[in-house]
Amino acid sequence: MITVSICMITYNHEPYIVEAIEGVLMQKTTFPIELVIGEDCSTDNTRKIVIEYAEKYPDKIRPILHEKNHGMMKNFIETTYAARGNYIALCEGDDYWIDSYKLQKQVDFLEANEEYCLSFHKVEVVSENVKDHNIYEHLEEKEYSGYEIYNKWTIPTCSAVFRNYDGLIKIPNEILFGDIFLFLCLLEKGKAFCHDFEGAVYRRHSGSISVQNDTEMSKKIFFQYKYMLKRFPKYKKISKINMNNWLEGLIYAPYFKGIWKFRFYKMYFEPRLFFTGFFTTTLTSYIFKRNRN
Repeated sequence: MITVSICMITYNHEPYIVEAIEGVLMQKTTFPIELVIGEDCSTDNTRKIVIEYAEKYPDKIRPILHEKNHGMMKNFIETTYAARGNYIALCEGDDYWIDSYKLQKQVDFLEANEEYCLSFHKVEVVSENVKDHNIYEHLEEKEYSGYEIYNKWTIPTCSAVFRNYDGLIKIPNEILFGDIFLFLCLLEKGKAFCHDFEGAVYRRHSGSISVQNDTEMSKKIFFQYKYMLKRFPKYKKISKINMNNWLEGLIYAPYFKGIWKFRFYKMYFEPRLFFTGFFTTTLTSYIFKRNRN
């Protein structure tokens, strides 16, 4: 019986995937673990490396080799659903673990504290942008509420270990970042605790989805927060603030189809705009769209 399934999604992570896999293989535990790798049809040598490791460690590594690219979210869902362990640990293919006893510490805690369903820890941040190095400096050893976690996206994904509930969590299509949605759903079942040790390295680089920022990405993030507003009403203040923040980039972006919708959303958040030229411009854009149809 597997105790922990480590779920690792990867796509074009050739420079990083070896460190990610080795960080799992170096774990020292008193219980059996498996590494489930969701390889999403990389265009570099990532798949080749994953297959080589799976052949070398067939008792520990179970690759899921997609025949076509599924995209990050679908790959994440399918990989976590394939987990057979009592617990699931997350580590994406461009992050890696640096503490050989990380899993043992977290599972020991969860086994001894049934009221907790989620365990995480501090990480080292590696980024080309110096500002990113401080994003998790606020973490301390304590229990964290859903509000705290959502407000600052407090949990580094590569640090999370959680109970594998039957059926796990259904992640809807509106969700772009499945980890924060998953964590908030888990907190409806139990508590979350942060440990005071640095157990992993979290990378932020130009290929990482967490640092991409264009119009299409901004639209998807806006609609994720819109869905979160409905799904988690107790955190509506956070969702509304973030919806409004992402609107700033959208309403002043170069023209794109449907921009008028986001300008109306902006007026919903800031009614004073109804009495400015912003309203006239938005209405003109909407009428122009209607006439063209």
